[in-house]
Amino acid sequence: MSLILLFTGLSGLLVSFSLLHLHVFQMWVRYPIAILIAYCVFLLLLRVWLWVHGRQLKVELDESVLDLISPDLGSGESVHPGGGGDFGGGGSGGSWGESVASSSEVSSNSPSLDLLGFDLDLGEGCLIVVALIALIGGLVASLYVVYIAPALLAEILIDGVLLVGLYRRVKDNEQRYWLQAAVRRTLLPALLCAMFFAVAGYALQKAVPEAHSIGDVWKHITRSE
Repeated sequence: MSLILLFTGLSGLLVSFSLLHLHVFQMWVRYPIAILIAYCVFLLLLRVWLWVHGRQLKVELDESVLDLISPDLGSGESVHPGGGGDFGGGGSGGSWGESVASSSEVSSNSPSLDLLGFDLDLGEGCLIVVALIALIGGLVASLYVVYIAPALLAEILIDGVLLVGLYRRVKDNEQRYWLQAAVRRTLLPALLCAMFFAVAGYALQKAVPEAHSIGDVWKHITRSE
C-alpha cells in the first residue's frame, strides 16, 4: 500500500505539472483534476495488486475448496469479514471529519500571520489562513485512506478472489466485487480531498493573483517578510 500511495501521489504531481505546462494556471481547477486522475490511478494500481496476489490465492483455493466448505464453516460464522464498519478500522467513520473540525478551530484562533513573521495585509492573510485550513483538511482526508489501507487490501482480496472462488457462478462479476469495496471506502475521502484542494487553490489565487502554484505563493510570502 505504501508503494501504491507513492505512485498515486507521483501521478497527481505529474498531472498537475503537465496541466501547468498546458497553461492551466488556475490552481482551483488544476488541483482537483490532478487528484481525481490520481484516484483513477489508485484504483488501477489496486487492480494490479489484486491480480498479482489473487493468482496464487486462486490456486490455493482450488486445492483446498473442499476444506473451506466443510462442516467446520457451518457454525454460523460468515465467510465475509468484518460486518460493515468494524472491518474499516475500528470506528473510523468520523475520525477524519473531527480532525478537520479541530484543525479549523485551532487555525481560526490565530488573529494574524504576523506571529509567523510574515508582513501580509489583513485580506491576504485571511485568504492564506483559509488555504492552510483547506490544505490540512485535504491532508487529513488523504491520511484516512492510509489508515484504512490494511483493511481495504484484505477486503478487496476477499471480495475479488475468495468469494468468487466459492461461488463460481458469479465469476464474471469479480471486477464488480473488488471495485465496489474499493470505491465504497475511498471515494468520499478522494472527493473531499479534491474539494479541499480546490478551496485552497482558489484562496491562494485570490491572495496572490500572479501565483500559479503553491511554490509561487510561498515565494511571495517569504519576500514579504
